[in-house]
Amino acid sequence: MKPRKENSQDLGFLNELDEDIRSRFLEEGRFVEKKQGDYLAVQGQPLEVMSVIISGSVRLTVNSHGNTVTVTSLGSGDIFGEMSVIDPRKASATARVSGGPARLWSIDYRSFNDFIASDPSIGFNIMKAMAVILCRKLRTDNENMLHQASDMCSHFLDQDY
Repeated sequence: MKPRKENSQDLGFLNELDEDIRSRFLEEGRFVEKKQGDYLAVQGQPLEVMSVIISGSVRLTVNSHGNTVTVTSLGSGDIFGEMSVIDPRKASATARVSGGPARLWSIDYRSFNDFIASDPSIGFNIMKAMAVILCRKLRTDNENMLHQASDMCSHFLDQDY
């Protein structure tokens, strides 16, 4: 199969950037291929890489008190690890290729920060695009928590004491 050009791939938020900025930014990172089952991040381990899923799927899970819970499944155009290039800390979830092979574009903390610092205008555009993604994720998480709290309240109200 002939590889597709960058412009025909789902690069998620990168597709929203000006073509020149996107091309320059893509050069700072690298495209990687991963097999099904490969770990991309492990909860509690250092993570300093942001990745955009080009193809395949990635499952995010969290482990709490010995129980593993699937947080979400990500696919083409989705991003993960974006917090790690802004505020590098240990991974808050485990990311594992669940539908592979997967193709990703990844950039590490140093390359990301050097690139956005090299031109404040470009840096602003990239950070704004990432902020939109983080806001969407936060709103979705808040909505999910609200539904869970409502379900829990309903469960207790239905109890016959």
